[in-house]
Amino acid sequence: MTALMKIQTFIQAYAQAISSILESDVTVVDNELIRVAGTGNYAAEVGTTIAHAKFFNRILETGESGIITNVEQDPNCIDCEKRAFCKELADLAYPIFKNGAVVGVISIVAFEEKQRENLLKNRAKLEEFLKYMTMLLESKLYTAEARDRLEQQLQVVNDDKKGWSFVGKSKKMQEAIAIGRKVAKSDSTVFLRGESGTGKEIMAKMIHDLSQRRDKLMISINCAAIPENLVESELFGYEEGAFTGAKKKGAIGKFELADKSTIFLDEIGDMPLHVQTKLLRVLQERKLERIGGHKPIPIDIRVICATNKDIEQMVKEGTFREDLYYRLNIIPIELPPLRKRKEDIPALVEYYIPYYNQKLNKHIQGVSTEVLQTMVNYNWPGNVRELKNIVEYLSNIVEEDEVQLSDLPDHIVLRSAKGYDAWSLEKIMEEYEKRVLSNMLKEETSLEDKERLADTLQISRATLYRKLKKHHLL
Repeated sequence: MTALMKIQTFIQAYAQAISSILESDVTVVDNELIRVAGTGNYAAEVGTTIAHAKFFNRILETGESGIITNVEQDPNCIDCEKRAFCKELADLAYPIFKNGAVVGVISIVAFEEKQRENLLKNRAKLEEFLKYMTMLLESKLYTAEARDRLEQQLQVVNDDKKGWSFVGKSKKMQEAIAIGRKVAKSDSTVFLRGESGTGKEIMAKMIHDLSQRRDKLMISINCAAIPENLVESELFGYEEGAFTGAKKKGAIGKFELADKSTIFLDEIGDMPLHVQTKLLRVLQERKLERIGGHKPIPIDIRVICATNKDIEQMVKEGTFREDLYYRLNIIPIELPPLRKRKEDIPALVEYYIPYYNQKLNKHIQGVSTEVLQTMVNYNWPGNVRELKNIVEYLSNIVEEDEVQLSDLPDHIVLRSAKGYDAWSLEKIMEEYEKRVLSNMLKEETSLEDKERLADTLQISRATLYRKLKKHHLL
């Protein structure tokens, strides 16, 4: 497919707009001489190969504009098979460029004597007009190319993480999933609420993958990760020369990139107030303007946003627009923290151990009863993300088939509500002693190192060796 044919719908609308302004018919062909767009007599011939190939071929080869002032006498028309019954009286054509190469031709066609007279009389002005029209088309071609390239890059990333999955059967999580499934088919805005690490992005992917927009990539943007002065340009794009340092030809924004798809605005509570104002207008009008632009661009998107902040409190404090809050909070979905769905912890541990076994080429069979009890009783402030990180840590350091309590990081055990439940004080002290010695003891420690360690701990070398032997650390 040629570059022009990739944006055929846009070019057809473009040709119709020019035709209305000039009160003459307009046609566009690509470098394979296929009619990409046409008005009037040529509207029904879009997608077919043109007849007057010699004239357009010369423009494609030379990159220079041309004109046919009289079909009956012009040399370009002598060999045309449709010359005898051609309805064209005159034709002014201009090349369309991309990266310095001619990719097509746009022409103004006169089918009436009055149109022909106007075309010949105002040739210079019309040629200048077509020059600027082709420059706008070239800009659109660059935008389309950038969008295709970015979609390809996103596809590579998504191929590795395609799909979504929720582990566990807790009631609160199943209720959230059920709501997400119900609303997936609609285009209503979804507002995901929950602490960091509870699975808001996974829920967004699920909703998109079950929607009618699933054939296009969901565009995700973390509002907290973008410098405040760049948020607006990242979301809405900008035109060439919009600000110092702006790229030549401008840049497409994430909203425009998400046309016909879903945009996921993560950490929307961190969006600056001035950008909130523009976002509200875009959501209301379903149109946007790039920075430095003056032409509204229609968009067809489904919005999913997420936050871990108290948005209602932010509204009261004036740091989040109330009207935007009501525009976004159409379908709120609350994702519970892991401490409120602890019945899912065993299933999560069981899910991630084989995952990291395969990824790290390990062979851990599971965790001990003490380890599982400790993990269940820990509050997991980082939620599922923290649990996943801990399992990855264990997969890296554990050499045995089963994870033991001594393998868990200190903060997990010490902050677990019942980490040492049913343990005697002596056993707790022994476990802690083993942890201290394990952390301080280097692998293949020399005799001198052990002597220094005994001095550091203020115990005799014999006592140190006895403790190391008891804890199987020799």
